[in-house]
Amino acid sequence: MNWFIIVFFIIAITIFLITKYYHLKKTLEIEEIESFENENSLTPSEKLFKYHGIKIKYLNANQASNLIVKDGEYLQGMNQANLSARGCDSIDDLYNKYKDAFDDITENEKLTIDKFILKLLTNLLSNNRYITKVGDDNNDDKDNDKDDNNNDTRINKNPYYNYVIRWLKTISFAKAKNWLESGMPHTLDTTIIMDANWFIKPRKTTLLHEITHIHQRQSPLDFEDLYPLLGYYYNNVDIKGLESIYPLNRNNPDGMDKYWLWHSSNSSNNNSSKSDKIYWWIGAIFNTAIPSSLGDINMMALKLDRDEDGIFYYLKQNPTKLSNLKEFVVFFGENPNNYHPNEMTAKFAEWFLIEKLKGNNTNSSYNNYEGYKIYKNYFENMLKKYYS
Repeated sequence: MNWFIIVFFIIAITIFLITKYYHLKKTLEIEEIESFENENSLTPSEKLFKYHGIKIKYLNANQASNLIVKDGEYLQGMNQANLSARGCDSIDDLYNKYKDAFDDITENEKLTIDKFILKLLTNLLSNNRYITKVGDDNNDDKDNDKDDNNNDTRINKNPYYNYVIRWLKTISFAKAKNWLESGMPHTLDTTIIMDANWFIKPRKTTLLHEITHIHQRQSPLDFEDLYPLLGYYYNNVDIKGLESIYPLNRNNPDGMDKYWLWHSSNSSNNNSSKSDKIYWWIGAIFNTAIPSSLGDINMMALKLDRDEDGIFYYLKQNPTKLSNLKEFVVFFGENPNNYHPNEMTAKFAEWFLIEKLKGNNTNSSYNNYEGYKIYKNYFENMLKKYYS
């Protein structure tokens, strides 16, 4: 009789445990399904906030028009050639025209951009994961294959991802009408003004190019030591002989300063004296005093001379097309339109992004150019210092 009770008790316990197991399993499956369904119900905007902590800011046409400031540096820097290229006779005309230069960003366009940015950030994390033990800043493990979801002693640490996130939290977007700045994306204050097509087919390299311009404007000291390494020299006085050239230089809201020079000889040799270097003034020069468009220009390099006191001057020798300035192209690569240091480094930011999306490919063709290698080393050190 006692054995019967014991066997019955064991069978009852076994049935109870089996029933409990399958009940728990079913509960977990339901929770997983609900979690999956809840995840799928999130909009791209909600996912951006949940997983990356950002909410993309979009300006409507009225908000964007407030970026046009009549007495601001950009409009006040317009001379007659620049006004003519923009179809205006005066700054008042330009102000009134540019106040109506924006369109509203539609909800579908916002959805497109949110999806695009969500995918970009996901790719940056998946291709460039830095795993570090908490409390150990010197133990970086670039292992893309490990799954650390169940290891609470390790965290993701991706400086470049952090960099992109930091500036996405700073910027806003505005949509330009097709004629504004001849359709060229540009920035004002902390707003990126994109062409209408970008909101339909967004370009990731354009995004990072313009983010770089915001970075340059908001934190210029971050680039202060880089530009000399790239051969740029700041000469903050008008150069004798360029009196007729300066008025023909096309205004660029992302590179307003006209005082940057570039030296081609021993540009990366800090031991070289200034007298050993050949200095060039470089600009986007209108072909006429009354240009009909912003595209009516040539990128030109003007070779400068220097007197015994170190003062630069220009003897009006024939200018050189920037694309024909061999030293410039060899040093910077096939991107001669990026004449200003702000534009050059923004182009390098495009290349850097492409490399990151390919998984830190150090063998890309971009590394054939000394200028890019200098930028890359400088930028990676900045990421490590400020964004780790």
